[in-house]
Amino acid sequence: MKKGIRILIWVAAIVGLFLLIGAFLPGSVTVARSTSIKAPAPTVYGVLTDLTTYDAWMPWNQIDSNMQKTFGPLTKGKGAWYSWTSEHWKVGEGKLEISEVIPNQSVTTDLVFGGSDEINKANWKLVPGANATGVTWTIHAHFGHNPISRWFGLFAESMIGPDFEKGLAQLKQKIETGELRLPEPKMTVETIKTTPMQVLTILDTAAVMSDIGPVLQKAYGEIGELINKDQLTFTSAPLAWYYSNSAPFVLEAAIPVNKAPANTGGRIKWKTVPAENAIVVHFYGPYEETHLAYTKIQDWLTANNKKAKGAPYDVYVDDPTTKKSMYEVRTDIIQPFE
Repeated sequence: MKKGIRILIWVAAIVGLFLLIGAFLPGSVTVARSTSIKAPAPTVYGVLTDLTTYDAWMPWNQIDSNMQKTFGPLTKGKGAWYSWTSEHWKVGEGKLEISEVIPNQSVTTDLVFGGSDEINKANWKLVPGANATGVTWTIHAHFGHNPISRWFGLFAESMIGPDFEKGLAQLKQKIETGELRLPEPKMTVETIKTTPMQVLTILDTAAVMSDIGPVLQKAYGEIGELINKDQLTFTSAPLAWYYSNSAPFVLEAAIPVNKAPANTGGRIKWKTVPAENAIVVHFYGPYEETHLAYTKIQDWLTANNKKAKGAPYDVYVDDPTTKKSMYEVRTDIIQPFE
């Protein structure tokens, strides 16, 4: 009996010492690895900012083939994110979000793992060279005040470092062989005479680009409720006018309908849009790359000595959930002209 008590005391003492030492260990750790990729910086940057490529080179995404991912409204650029869940102990659950970008120079992500509120910053720094781009992958891991978690910092270099090396090797190989050469949006241009429309609209703002999707979804939901209430009919795809081309974005969500509602209230307004001569770009690609279509419109207006008439608007012809890739999703960007 006494021997058992002594053993328990020793175990308690060892655990107490373990926790005490852990409390004084560093609360964060930094791990970094570098490589050189024979590709221009914009190519490497394009891959790193496109979350749909991560399965091809991110080591932790390859551990569990049954890992479930959920993407946010954006899959590319600042504000893009995905969350994941897995029953594999090495994967677990968490969320990765692109929090900061410097085009062709740097990409920063915020990592939050299940069961923790600590944000771990990972960064890829790009250094262009004559025939290659230097890439340094760094993570700043935070362990908070948990003494057990702080012990992890002692082994972080040996645990994370090899995975970084594997990830960079795969990134290098797949970019240099062209396997991760991203598709480019497809665009066709034509001049049209638009069809007159009657639309229900909501004017709103988005603080940053990643907020545009949620703002539009909320507006379309409110308009949809009025359409159902008044038994109206959709006459064409939803659309949105954009009155600014930089943050904060001023936009007007709209849904064309067959007639005016009995009453409008709150944020919802009703207006008619006349038929007009317009230039339209049929754009197939991610929404965050539609700026390419706007550039093409401006080039056409200049080349043809035409002047824009009013704000341009996007018509969301295809539902992204019905397509295998955003490069199959059609958006018509329309600019009336004088």
